[in-house]
Amino acid sequence: MSTATLHECAYCRAGTTEPVYCCSACEMLDLHVRQMPVLGEKQNPFAYLDQPEFRKLYSHPQQGFNYLFFAEGLHCSSCVHLLEKLPEFYDRIESARVNFGQSTVTIKLAEGGSLAQVAHVIAELGYKPSPLAAQDNLAERYQSENRSFLKRIAVAGFCAGNTMLFVIPVYAGLAGSWATVFNWLSFALFLPILLYSAQPFYKGAWNSLKYKVINVDLPITIAMLSGFALSTANLIRGNGDIYFDSTASFMFFILSARYLLKRVQQNYLSPSRMKSFFQMEKYERVDGGKAAVIPWSSVKSGDVLKLKQGQSLPSDATLMSSHATLDMSLFNGESLPKVFSSGMTLFAGTKVLDDGVLIRMNVNFAESKLGQLLQQLDQGALQKSRFIALTDRLAQYLIITVFSIAVLFFLAYASVDMSEAFNRSLALIVLACPCALAFGSPLTFGLALKKSQRLGILLKDATSLERMLEVKNIFFDKTGTLTEGHLSLSHSEPAIISPRLQACILALEARSYHPLAFALRKAWPHPESLPVVEQAQEILGKGVKGLIDGKLYEIRHLSESTHEDETAIEVICEGQSLCRLYFLDELRADSAQAVQELKKRGMNCFLLSGDKKSRVYQAAAQCGIAKENAHGELFPEDKKEILIRHKNTCMIGDGANDSLSLQAADVGIAVKGSVDLSLNSADVYFTRGGLSPFFDLMQISLQTQNVLKRNLGISLVYNTVGGLLALAGFIDPLMAAILMPISSIVIILSSLWGFR
Repeated sequence: MSTATLHECAYCRAGTTEPVYCCSACEMLDLHVRQMPVLGEKQNPFAYLDQPEFRKLYSHPQQGFNYLFFAEGLHCSSCVHLLEKLPEFYDRIESARVNFGQSTVTIKLAEGGSLAQVAHVIAELGYKPSPLAAQDNLAERYQSENRSFLKRIAVAGFCAGNTMLFVIPVYAGLAGSWATVFNWLSFALFLPILLYSAQPFYKGAWNSLKYKVINVDLPITIAMLSGFALSTANLIRGNGDIYFDSTASFMFFILSARYLLKRVQQNYLSPSRMKSFFQMEKYERVDGGKAAVIPWSSVKSGDVLKLKQGQSLPSDATLMSSHATLDMSLFNGESLPKVFSSGMTLFAGTKVLDDGVLIRMNVNFAESKLGQLLQQLDQGALQKSRFIALTDRLAQYLIITVFSIAVLFFLAYASVDMSEAFNRSLALIVLACPCALAFGSPLTFGLALKKSQRLGILLKDATSLERMLEVKNIFFDKTGTLTEGHLSLSHSEPAIISPRLQACILALEARSYHPLAFALRKAWPHPESLPVVEQAQEILGKGVKGLIDGKLYEIRHLSESTHEDETAIEVICEGQSLCRLYFLDELRADSAQAVQELKKRGMNCFLLSGDKKSRVYQAAAQCGIAKENAHGELFPEDKKEILIRHKNTCMIGDGANDSLSLQAADVGIAVKGSVDLSLNSADVYFTRGGLSPFFDLMQISLQTQNVLKRNLGISLVYNTVGGLLALAGFIDPLMAAILMPISSIVIILSSLWGFR
């Protein structure tokens, strides 16, 4: 992507044109964080993690990181900021990235680094660390965290409800010794909240003070302790107001609101878990002639499976049957099936269209192409975008502003009415908590990613949605983008090819993944046995050759053909031409319509191809692309140079052949090629054929922008109006505690409605 002048803020990782920090506030906060000491390793309760067996179990060697931790207790943007500064606590950590949706931290640990020390540092920061292996299910971690949360809410709800029973008579006019007894009972009922339910807030507040970072738990903790201390002091003195009921109630509502946000986070921001596609699938395992039905989770490397028609491969495997027809749409976006020969590698997620196909599993799912791809997408899906970074900073500023106003108001109004000053300040702190503001943007992007996936659009990260809104120049590759992308046998010379020659050609192409090989396997019936090919060799860009019955057979590409839009090959035996085969790649039915629609929207359309200029000009004319915007006979470097000369670009092409131009574009979209390799170069991958997914992507980008703006507006208006009403005395602390989760609910409903 074009980021020549774009840097990454050293504190919040937002995009910035400044060399280090995006703003002075981030610089100030980062200076505080950098002063944190490195923790020692003595008496480390996680020492077992440094044993070779555990390090191997939790290692993720195929990813861009070494280890993955589930951080129980991660609940806001301040937590993200703190955990991403792990390298400042332990210098053997090269990088730490937090996925807010999953509550996970990816760690890149330098050689010789201690995994036990990493876990110890995370624990010292106030989070419960759990290392995750590749096959671990996050749902189990969520259940454990949720049970703990529900226990705290249950205790707070029980105590708050019973406290209300004792204060109602006091509010009704009860006085004397019974009023004192009921107040002391309220005090006793508040203690479980103070000592148990509020523990997560203490940890957050302590981190805020210890490490000098802004945390929403600090004002909540101060408000609760202030209410408890003032109420206890008034109870001991025997006069003044008692706030145990309102303080207990708002703690219950705050805990409930945080649990609600956590559940929404788990449902909408957690990974897509396409693995669940296999969860209910059962497979027939063949072992020495004996068959047994096993679940997907029990399939291991080396197992021989017999697949039924319509079943998806549970992992990468080798085909043992003579041939098999597979639906490869998940990997190449093509709706037409492809025929594979015995010995070829098949990939997890592809669907078998024949019955009784035998395969041997090569690897476990976590090590398959699909498994590794899912891990990469899950970890990068919610990469911090510019808008998320903006709302994070606004949330930080809002905490400081609200708390400062509350303190100043209390000091100014205390001389008039101490009790009312405390009530109004407490209501302001509770009501204007920026949880909804910080939560709204990740929720919006999480919903956008899930909707994209449902529509056959895989996004490497959510930042692509922001860049899509700025695109003005769209560059198309020809083959597989504007054309169907798969070849079909058109005709041959001679017109009839003998079954023997067909078998020889299929044998030569048996292990080839070239489109021509798939076209031949589709066009001709596959015999039960093929001739044996010795010294088989495939020369990329030229053809294949090998010895059959001692004779040298060659299949070569022809530069000439009877028509400009055809591809041709020639079959040669011992230097003598046996036949010529011609193939067509037709223009997609929706290509012309799509280009015209883009031009109506003010987009400039270009066609870049390595194909002959005559074919490129013909395709451009059919689609309505101006001839001066059509370029043929280009090398990958040429395409890149053309893209660099333009701004606000989007390249749509083959993930393998167009990797340079996809990287050079502001938004690179791959519509063809291996999905895992494509996403190394591109930002987006279409699992559906045609250009309709591109319009879906544009619509989702626009929806995302609208929802983000609406959520931001709702949050700012809510906090401003609510804060003023609280200071004016129209909202008491209990009402504020009730209104606080309502703001989060409104943000959730706004986001869900925006992606309905």
